[in-house]
Amino acid sequence: MVVATFKEGVTPEDIRPLIPEEQKQAKLLEDQGLIGSIKVAMPKKTVFIEAFGSDQESVLHSIETLPLAKLWNIELFETTPPAGSAF
Repeated sequence: MVVATFKEGVTPEDIRPLIPEEQKQAKLLEDQGLIGSIKVAMPKKTVFIEAFGSDQESVLHSIETLPLAKLWNIELFETTPPAGSAF
């Protein structure tokens, strides 16, 4: 799981022009099976991204291709598979 918070001082004017390219790149990563859902909590200036990769470096590499990533402080959290799923 990727948890990204917007860096101090980032404004909606910084974000808005990047959204079309962000959507294209997110769709590409989703089609490649590298990310799942993306949830944004704007009041908390936080983005949650379900991400998949063989290790944290590969996940970070994928996330850094998103145009908005340059505006984020990024944290990675390795999670366990859902209960009942095969490992």
